[in-house]
Amino acid sequence: MTAYVKKSLFFLAVIFYAHFKINAQQPDWSKYTDKKEQIIAIQKYGTELIKKQQFDQAIAVFKTGLSDSQQASLDSFSCSNLLNLASAYRYKSNFDSALHYLKNAKQTAYLKNYVILQALIQIETYGIFNRLGKADSAALVISVLKDMVPKLDSNGKERARIEMYLGHDDKHKAKYSDALAHYYKALRTFTYLNDSLNEGNIYISLANVLVYLGEQGKALSYHQQAAALFTKMGRKYELANELINITDMYYTSNRLDSAETSVKQALEIGQELNEKVLQTYAYLHLGNIYNLRKKFTEAEKYFLQSISIGETIGMGASLLESYQGLGEMYMAQQQPAKATPYLEKHLALAKQDEDKEEIIEASLNLSQNEFALHHFDKAYTYQKLYSTYKDSTYTESTGKNMAEMESRYQAEKKEKEIILLKKDQQLSQLNLQKQKNFRIGAIIFLSMLLLIGLLAINRYRVVQRAKRLIEMEKIRNNIARDLHDDIGSTLTSINILSKVALQQQPAGGTMMDTNMQKIKDRSATIMESMSDIIWAINPQNDTVEQMIFRMKEFTAEILEPLNINYTFKEEGDFSILKLDIRKRKDFYLLFKEALNNAAKYSHCNNVQIQLLQNQHLLQLTLTDDGNGFNKAEVKKGNGLNNMYERAVAMEATISIDSSPGKGTSILLSVPIT
Repeated sequence: MTAYVKKSLFFLAVIFYAHFKINAQQPDWSKYTDKKEQIIAIQKYGTELIKKQQFDQAIAVFKTGLSDSQQASLDSFSCSNLLNLASAYRYKSNFDSALHYLKNAKQTAYLKNYVILQALIQIETYGIFNRLGKADSAALVISVLKDMVPKLDSNGKERARIEMYLGHDDKHKAKYSDALAHYYKALRTFTYLNDSLNEGNIYISLANVLVYLGEQGKALSYHQQAAALFTKMGRKYELANELINITDMYYTSNRLDSAETSVKQALEIGQELNEKVLQTYAYLHLGNIYNLRKKFTEAEKYFLQSISIGETIGMGASLLESYQGLGEMYMAQQQPAKATPYLEKHLALAKQDEDKEEIIEASLNLSQNEFALHHFDKAYTYQKLYSTYKDSTYTESTGKNMAEMESRYQAEKKEKEIILLKKDQQLSQLNLQKQKNFRIGAIIFLSMLLLIGLLAINRYRVVQRAKRLIEMEKIRNNIARDLHDDIGSTLTSINILSKVALQQQPAGGTMMDTNMQKIKDRSATIMESMSDIIWAINPQNDTVEQMIFRMKEFTAEILEPLNINYTFKEEGDFSILKLDIRKRKDFYLLFKEALNNAAKYSHCNNVQIQLLQNQHLLQLTLTDDGNGFNKAEVKKGNGLNNMYERAVAMEATISIDSSPGKGTSILLSVPIT
């Protein structure tokens, strides 16, 4: 069974078997005098019930909200309650009822032109069609969602969710580059909105795509970021699911100690929450880990624990793997009699689920096991079953081998005819092999010619690219030198002359004094900006190491005169790491903006700055112990908007964590190649 299928089965299992045990009374809706406030409270309560997986109670609550909103002729609330009812029925896998309520909600949403509700209805519809395997219907919904994207706020949650679904659709179609583009768009919005749950879900989706692309290192990093978010949020079910995903990553890369650590953390959560499904998968993974270590006693114990719980709750997906794992372990220990019952259970479950891949694996194992027991008739039966289900590319050769074996068993008297037939076949095969060798030789020769041509073209392109880069560096050097020598010296002269003029003017507050002061101040500002531009253009400053030197200089210039203590830590090899001119300029200016804000407005005593090279990310963390601020009150300020816009320009993610009296922490993650 593939890792992707295992993850999908586990995720679905957690959804359908997880339960919260609470004893809560339904609120008294009569205490609300305003009808809108009452319906909003009803919807909020119903949503909480959905999160707690109390779907029947949620349906009753949403029906109350629907009745009240219809009586009050509040169409938007009626539409949203219909949508909520559809979601609740979808969670119960009652898709007919879900589609019924979506149809009614859709009529109202399009009649009244509720754009956001239209988007949410289409998203919910896509989820249902996708679950039902109706690919054509799901594709139609995807085309509708694409048309709706321009109508929605680019920083809105609804648009981000559509981007996420478009990414899922492209992933299923193996359009991995397009899927990544949609996921990164959604991630930037969810990060901006501080929607940590969806941010974590995007990290999981990114990791799954990167696994397909062979980027296991980056995939593991994203899974770990998702786990960190779920830990911070206290989302134990989601955290446990991610720990299982991380275990899969460690296990497939043979990092067994790390795999054991993560799966035991998942098991601890499963035991704490009495979550049986999670426990079955945790014990299964432990069995596989110890089996690979050849510690068969411990492996047997864990496999049997997984089987015991799985049989109790009827968890077929985990039982398939547990039966197979335990049976194959006994086979490896040369104990075919002990392996037989578990291999037979594996086959029976596979047939029940009509899982052809599992039937193939189970029948092959049983054939080999029965052969080891000298039960040749059973071995032959299982071998035929294996051949029946094997895919078409292998069926023909397997059939020939079985026919040959059968003919040997049934008719020894035809042995001479068979030998003659084989000789004829060998002669034919020799002729075919000669023709095949000739074709292969011709193909190799043509391929070599093509390869030589491609190498020559590629070398020409490399040489031309190198020439262009050299010319670009010369141009950049000339621009930087001209700006410094001509414009820079002229601005310096203006600044000096304005200072001298101010000193020579008698104090009196005249208009001349005011204008000269403005000339001095603005020329100084231009000189500072010109210095940044010259530094950014100069190719000698392309490495991150040079950028760090400038960041340290600026930090000292800003913080030391204010007697603010600071630390500047670096982790990673920055001597050869380069950023292009645009990213380097945006990164430095964003850092300046953040440091200026800390120095001017936070009234802090300490500032901590850290630069970290983490996999394919360059991460900047800037933390102060100042006053902090309320993000909702300053969201429209130019400073924060500039920082978010520069992060978007770098295709980076930025997180600003602050609250009054608790200081401010800024985390910037920039992708690097």
